[in-house]
Amino acid sequence: MKLIHRDSKESPLYQGDQLTREERLQRLVKQSKDQARYIESQILLHDNETLSMNPDAMRFPVVYESLKIYVAMVGVGTFDGSQEPFKNYYLMVDTGSDDTWLQCEGATKTFFQDKPLYPWNSSSTYRPVRCDTHPYCNGDRCNSDGQCIYEVRYASGSVSSGILAVENFTLGSNTGGLENIDLQMGCGFKQENFENYIGKNHLYGKRDVIAGILGLGPGEMSFLNQLGAAGEGKFSYCFEAFKYHIEGSDTYLRFGADATIGSASQKVRTTPIVVPPFRAYAYYLNLEDISVGNKRINFPSGTFELKSQKEGGAIIDSGSSISTMYKDHFDIVADLVKEHFKKFGVKYIGIRGYYDVCFRLRGRFDIANYPSITLHFQRADYVISDYQANFVMMDTKTICLGYYRDNKNMPSFILGAMQQANKRILYNIMERSLSFATEYCGLGS
Repeated sequence: MKLIHRDSKESPLYQGDQLTREERLQRLVKQSKDQARYIESQILLHDNETLSMNPDAMRFPVVYESLKIYVAMVGVGTFDGSQEPFKNYYLMVDTGSDDTWLQCEGATKTFFQDKPLYPWNSSSTYRPVRCDTHPYCNGDRCNSDGQCIYEVRYASGSVSSGILAVENFTLGSNTGGLENIDLQMGCGFKQENFENYIGKNHLYGKRDVIAGILGLGPGEMSFLNQLGAAGEGKFSYCFEAFKYHIEGSDTYLRFGADATIGSASQKVRTTPIVVPPFRAYAYYLNLEDISVGNKRINFPSGTFELKSQKEGGAIIDSGSSISTMYKDHFDIVADLVKEHFKKFGVKYIGIRGYYDVCFRLRGRFDIANYPSITLHFQRADYVISDYQANFVMMDTKTICLGYYRDNKNMPSFILGAMQQANKRILYNIMERSLSFATEYCGLGS
């Protein structure tokens, strides 16, 4: 399935030349900051101790195009005798939630979208889930017609509700062919409190193309787990490095037998995916330590450990543009980066916009002199050696450490998309493992 980066020219959210290079760089941090708060709030929203909290207190302002960095175009339904055998819709890809849904024709409340709502009643493959055929449907999850109903609540205070249905999804592959699968989805007949989340781009002269959410979380209802045996509980991707002009590139999300890793020239490393005692909305890993260059910090054991739903933990998240680190840990890493550049006579100049650790280069600086950063995961060292994955170039003489310093320790560390560049990353949900290997991630990866 093709994933379209928000800043790709192919993306419906692409802003073209309206943003300067520095504005785009600042937006990377803003997006990662918003995503960190989203993850935090999503956990708290479903914490047993906080379920009674006023939803208004949980909300935070966020614009969808700064929250998620990938969208997917999917074909939905079967329309016999029509010039369109299926209807194409853009869905935001969310690894922090399990549910897939889109707005449906006849909805009583919606957010704004340019394209007509999904005409479910005209699709020959649309089948509402009956209450007596699905374990999800019990108690108050049935309507008077015996149909299963769903309700998805987000940390932003947004809610989508409607009928749970099975529908045919058509996905474009990297070979140009089409794949068809049956998928349980929410047919949204009521969307509330999405005003600051989706559907406001028309106020700024832009298109509103998002019709719903594609959930890639670890739960039972996620897109991945619905693939069943064909999906083998696995998916992989390979992100291209951020280009100098910060134009995002697209990639392919590969499932099942197509999600492979390792070749004669690749060294594959594998670390466990942590399964927390509470319902997880993210993929947790055991981060044990960090090195800058050849200097290991030797953080005390358990520094990044998941201590509770409200503290700690390290996660990997493709929805965050750049990596996020709790300030106490970030400052130690930053000090070693400063120490490294000082040896080469590079001047530390402090904060530049949203970036906390910036330097002024003198003349031509050899890329071999940039320090690598190694994340020491349980049984697997994740080495980020490409300078473009660790640093952003604000202009020809100014570079900044490409990590976001977070004041909250929830989670302690988020491995973002920029630091995942040029690595094949494979999630194996059945074996609860994450594997990675260095790979050139060009077009079609």
